[in-house]
Amino acid sequence: MLNKLRIGMAPLFFAAMTFPSFLKYGNLFFVDLRRQEMISSGNYSFSAVLLAAGAALLVQGGVFEWFRRSGRNTHEYISASLPLAGMSLFYFFDYNFLLFFYAVFLWAWSAARCGSLVRLPPPDALTPRRTLLILSVLVLLWATAGFWQQMRALNTMSMSWFDWGHFFESLYNTLKGKPFYLNLSGGSFLASRFTPSLLLLFPAAATGSVPLFLFTGSLLVSSGALFVYLISRTLNGSVREAFFMGVLYFFIPGVANMNLPLIDGFHEVFMLFPLYLCTIWFALKKWYIPAGIFFFLTLGVRETAGVILAGAGIVLFFRGKKKWGALCFAAAALYVFAALKIFMPLFGEESKETYTHVRYFSHLGKNMFELALSPFLKSKLFFSTLFTTHNLIFFLTLLLPFIFLCSGAWYWCLLMLPELIILCLDRRFDTQSVLRHYQISCVLTLITASLAGAAKMRSEGVPELLKKIFWKLKTPDCRHGLFAAAAVSSVISCAFFVHFPGLPCSEPQRRYSAPAAIPLWEDARPALNQIKQLIPKGASVTAGPRPGAMLLPDYDIHFDFSDERKLKDHVLVENFFSFYFPEDKVSRLLLTSPRWELIWQGFVDERSLQLFRRRAVQAPPRRNVVNIELRQWERWGIPIPCAASDLQIRGAVTGNREIHIGVRLQKKRKNDAGFRVETEFASGKKMKYFTSFGNGRFPADLANPGEGFFFSVKLPAEENITACRVSVVELASGEKAPL
Repeated sequence: MLNKLRIGMAPLFFAAMTFPSFLKYGNLFFVDLRRQEMISSGNYSFSAVLLAAGAALLVQGGVFEWFRRSGRNTHEYISASLPLAGMSLFYFFDYNFLLFFYAVFLWAWSAARCGSLVRLPPPDALTPRRTLLILSVLVLLWATAGFWQQMRALNTMSMSWFDWGHFFESLYNTLKGKPFYLNLSGGSFLASRFTPSLLLLFPAAATGSVPLFLFTGSLLVSSGALFVYLISRTLNGSVREAFFMGVLYFFIPGVANMNLPLIDGFHEVFMLFPLYLCTIWFALKKWYIPAGIFFFLTLGVRETAGVILAGAGIVLFFRGKKKWGALCFAAAALYVFAALKIFMPLFGEESKETYTHVRYFSHLGKNMFELALSPFLKSKLFFSTLFTTHNLIFFLTLLLPFIFLCSGAWYWCLLMLPELIILCLDRRFDTQSVLRHYQISCVLTLITASLAGAAKMRSEGVPELLKKIFWKLKTPDCRHGLFAAAAVSSVISCAFFVHFPGLPCSEPQRRYSAPAAIPLWEDARPALNQIKQLIPKGASVTAGPRPGAMLLPDYDIHFDFSDERKLKDHVLVENFFSFYFPEDKVSRLLLTSPRWELIWQGFVDERSLQLFRRRAVQAPPRRNVVNIELRQWERWGIPIPCAASDLQIRGAVTGNREIHIGVRLQKKRKNDAGFRVETEFASGKKMKYFTSFGNGRFPADLANPGEGFFFSVKLPAEENITACRVSVVELASGEKAPL
């Protein structure tokens, strides 16, 4: 009886140790990697406590049962799970980012110890051909899922033209006889970004199909799983091990987030996934000619791809081949210099000046020469920028899926050292994040190091230092344990750092919206179809980066709002969502200009789309507000509470099931204003309506006291109103627009 009680207490004890981590981190639903903040509901309800306790018991009970079925005893289970006792610290500290990494380390450590003692079922069903087929299906499914997420973002105007539009437009213009021409720069794209390997994607862009181009990008990313499998098999890995590494690839945040890296949609560095890994595979197969071809294609992905050579030089130097290391480093410097100073200037005047991306390192120097000397001339600033908590967290986030596994061949991690230093010195707010494409080469290096580490441990055994994590265990299968640690850490990092489609917290664009959290769910295609009927096909259009992305390739899209003379005959602006351009301020000037007329306006969620056309004959703009006498105003409708003291709102319900709402200005305003109407019904349904002052045709700060406007909200049939709230949304200020 006592023995049975002791057996039952073992998983219960470790469940109690891990319960706080389940509660505190299970209560989170997303991690904002730009701000390094945990986003949590902020309270521990009874259901949250119950779920956390159940999850802790389920996991520990499952591990204990697996031990029992593997012929292991309770003592071995306790010994293997001892690292989880360190979870007791969670009883005394609140969650934070570094404590999260500590928790994952303990989970991975425990998984390594437990996984080294349990048995796996025989891999009879995994033949090489069948495994490759399964992995190919997973690649297609993963690419399709990523494509769906990209198209959802595009159709809801959550995807900006930057950066995928650069690549699509330059290739599509090549088809029209203007090689690599980019409207944004007014010249060749190769003058600002040396990426000749982009021509590999010419067939996808030449069709003129944006969906096909985006799917191709997602397929490039997912295809890396096949090459991971092939590399593992070439390194004499078993079918099961190679399949495991291929599946693990999908759970790496730096891979999974590339379906929609915040706003890019597609980036040229996606080509690195197959090109970089294919180069390694051919080299391992000793097929040196195709390896050399793919290597040069890898260098042609972008002008800074030569840092891969610099990383190889560092590896060779540490491996004792100092002359070859120095030669590789010199070759890398020569390639980058040639790309920046010889090749790119051939395609345009823009590159003859200082390299445009130097501005991201302006705190260290004004040109490449000053940047190269900054470790000596500005050593304090250089190293204080390099070694920060922010960069440490970025490195840990990168390393998390590969914990322990790549340490078997740690020197291969030095390949990413030059790229990692560059990323950590970049002063942009989101460069040091697995949400963006900047870290792709670092992730590929860690994948390569993991494959090399697995191969080395298979041939030479697990290093003595790593064996210490299996301390006091009898006959552990150390390699099996390290794979278990990689699986656990990958799944955890994927759960916290990857955007899952459909979850509100997983839509990257939401973090660029105002604190009011303007939703971005509505399909914008019906509105864009109406707009397309008003613009002749093939016309030149000045548009914002989000609606402009949806007009490709039917129109020649331009993005320059800096000067009215540069505007095309049709201008499409998106108001109240100004990330790159203050389009709402441009709208203000066009509304009040005699040279432009507003020919269409609509709302998508809480964003206004306005289509302007240049007038053939100038005409004075209409004042789309009315003067409302105070006596008439006070006799109409009933007052609606309003937080803005300079506005009055009243409403009335008509017999034909409409709510009429009036807005009157009490005194001069400094900002434009929007109005969100939220209606609740007895059935529990809710309805939201949004408009802006003057129904979007006259900014509030240009109106005079006593002026106002009216709008109507149509109610659904057979619904009884229980509540109606009108809230004021502060929009663009009256600052001078860039025109």
